[in-house]
Amino acid sequence: MPKSASGILVSVNSSEGTYEIAVPSQQARLTGKIESKVSHVSSGKGKDGVGAYQEIRFDWNTVGPVQGTIRRYDNLPVVWFRLRYLEGEFGAGIPFPILSGNLSEMKTFSYQDRTFAPPKYGLAETATPWLLFEPNGQSMIMSPASEFMIAKMFGNEKTSLGVRLNEGLKSIPKNMDQDALLVFGDGIGHTWDTWGLAMRGLYKRTLNQPNADVLVQKFGYWTDNGADYYYNYDLKRGYTNTLLDLKKTYDAKDIPLGYLQLDSWWYQKSINDPSGKPGGVKKNSKLPEGNWNRYGGLMEYRADPELFPTGLGFFQHDLGIPLATHNRWIDRMSPYHQTYLISGVGAVELKWWDDIMEYLLDGGVVCYEQDWLDQIYLNSPEMGTMPGIGDAFTDGMAKAAKNHNLTLQYCMGTPRFFLQGLKYPNLTTIRTSGDRFEPGKWADFIYVSQLADSVGILPWCDVFKSGELGNMILSVLSAGPVGTGDSIGKENASNIFKAILPDGVIVKPDRPILPMDQTYQDGADHRKTPFLASTYTNHGTVRTSYVFAFPRDKSTRHFEFNLRDLGQSGAAYVFDFAKDQSTLVGSDGVIQGDIGEQGYAYLMVLPVTQSGITILGDLSKIVPTGKQRIVSIDTRSTGLSLKIHFAPGESRILIEGICPSLPTVTAIKGSAKLESYDSTTGRFVLGVLAVPSTHSAEFTIAKSGG
Repeated sequence: MPKSASGILVSVNSSEGTYEIAVPSQQARLTGKIESKVSHVSSGKGKDGVGAYQEIRFDWNTVGPVQGTIRRYDNLPVVWFRLRYLEGEFGAGIPFPILSGNLSEMKTFSYQDRTFAPPKYGLAETATPWLLFEPNGQSMIMSPASEFMIAKMFGNEKTSLGVRLNEGLKSIPKNMDQDALLVFGDGIGHTWDTWGLAMRGLYKRTLNQPNADVLVQKFGYWTDNGADYYYNYDLKRGYTNTLLDLKKTYDAKDIPLGYLQLDSWWYQKSINDPSGKPGGVKKNSKLPEGNWNRYGGLMEYRADPELFPTGLGFFQHDLGIPLATHNRWIDRMSPYHQTYLISGVGAVELKWWDDIMEYLLDGGVVCYEQDWLDQIYLNSPEMGTMPGIGDAFTDGMAKAAKNHNLTLQYCMGTPRFFLQGLKYPNLTTIRTSGDRFEPGKWADFIYVSQLADSVGILPWCDVFKSGELGNMILSVLSAGPVGTGDSIGKENASNIFKAILPDGVIVKPDRPILPMDQTYQDGADHRKTPFLASTYTNHGTVRTSYVFAFPRDKSTRHFEFNLRDLGQSGAAYVFDFAKDQSTLVGSDGVIQGDIGEQGYAYLMVLPVTQSGITILGDLSKIVPTGKQRIVSIDTRSTGLSLKIHFAPGESRILIEGICPSLPTVTAIKGSAKLESYDSTTGRFVLGVLAVPSTHSAEFTIAKSGG
């Protein structure tokens, strides 16, 4: 097979039963061997969701006849493998591919088969992508590409890597396919992007958008673990009246809530854990005993009548905003086992999912959150040992939610659930860190957000308190949900409005904040340098980067990086939010700083445009150039043209920037006037008024004499 435009060579030696993948530009060479005679070798070409390809097919017989396919894409450094089982009732599956090479000097990274898929510098043998990288950033990623509920990676971290099915499989049906994907790249983040692009292409999935559902579009209130009203309420008010009064309090303070999340307290449960072992009778010993106030599994997915005497729908109507609702595993003693097909503690019958989604739709629910996914898989053995059972669980959930116009959120997922999520466009969000967001969870949250972003799902950090500005910044930079859980009177309106417009819309970056390449390299080498993560907003050629730094070790608080690490070139201004100061950096300059007393540093890196003008944006927001506020920035040699969005009822805002000379401002729609200009720093402030009927304004900025 000829070398592709991306530089990949694929060859098969049928007489020796060997195959080889080579990337000469990276000096990478991986080989595999079939331990039996290869026959029926053929080649072909075509096009799929990843792009145009050429492929080689060949058959062999091990414990039964199988067919292998190796597909090399023309314009991406991607190789796809398929093993097809040509006869039914195989026992355990066989590995394919098994690739060997000089891997011992490469650094390794993957996600563990544990709750929330925590990161690991090493290779976990589960359904996770494996990242291998050199000190110069040359990287490769390999992962399962199908049958995620029963697939896994395997290898020895030194000389081999491969994909196979779970060893405990009882049988494999005829014509079942076992796929794998191998991606090469220059730069760790770039390689992740290529892997994600290819995986999403295979499943025809796009990156989730800012308006994917109300959870990612608007600010919300959460009652899960870590919130003040998690299994807790004002005893004088009762649970539902406490939440209704909270909404009235927010309304009185003009704090917009887009939705309310109801956690596991809202429905009836047992006292048994996922394995069936009894636990305590009460979840909160200070509250009245009831079927809702328990730790155990689901008995009936209905609002507990002790808390919701008029039902879920009436509560939602009185509340006036949509609901997102949580669910656990199905208890082994639940009457659902008598009516529906349940495998272990997870429903695998579509009718069960349709019935509960119908109930939620009638109750004003817009998002269904499936929690305890790791324990459901662990305590439903057929999901890992029988093809199709795990798919019936997740397929049924997604199909029923789609039928009832609900979106989904996964919680407590292992890596295989992230990969499985590729199949479901209505799976909009996924938890990527443990309960109750706080600085000790920041690193894992950002690492696991890499996996979520790659498969097209927006990460959710979990609930925190609105007075915690560091948590608020990271939550906004995640591009996913932003939700707090303060009790009545403890809400911090100032911090909340740093995240949102007056109508509750979150002003966010284009993509989730992810680890910078330097962070992977330092983590692999056990260096104590601060953790660096970044994201961006792109307005055509104007790319604004946002960098968040925090310490891995209290003794090391100094950090530095280069503009090219952010994918930016040319001179730029670095704006320090804590200091409210800008520093000009040349195209090859090093950006450096120190972690302050607040425990983090937050920087915005903004290009100097061809006219010499730099836009800082709406500095009242955590993401000042987010597209929910600045719709577009068009550049030309003499100046800039901006379009601004306003929330309904919002009339005047401030837009700031830097110009080497006194700027000239011309309004096109609405009004834009220069409020101030500092000739020493070049910083200017514009007062911008909206056109009320369109909630927008347009204007140009030019240098004096431009």
